[in-house]
Amino acid sequence: MHPSLAQVPAAELLDARDIPCSRKHPMILQRAHELPVGSAFVLVNGHAPEPLRYQFEALFPACFRWDYLAAEQDFAAVRITRVAPTPPECLERLASAPSPGGCGHHHP
Repeated sequence: MHPSLAQVPAAELLDARDIPCSRKHPMILQRAHELPVGSAFVLVNGHAPEPLRYQFEALFPACFRWDYLAAEQDFAAVRITRVAPTPPECLERLASAPSPGGCGHHHP
């Protein structure tokens, strides 16, 4: 286990490293959508999930806070916390949101 995850309860972890790209974003978005305000989960990924973060900002404006616990070349862990309910007008966008193309690794 990565040291950044030592204090994270297993129930709060979502390890997306082995999830196929076609299912990864929809699964993460669904998990986030179901979170009550004030709750969080920790997303573990093989790279910093910045394309997903942009998708969150488009679908759930000002509804989530992202706090990186680790951001390394082949490992990233980010705590995603719901800070506000999803506005009703955003629910329709969520239902029709396409998954961004690919899960490419974005290294500097």
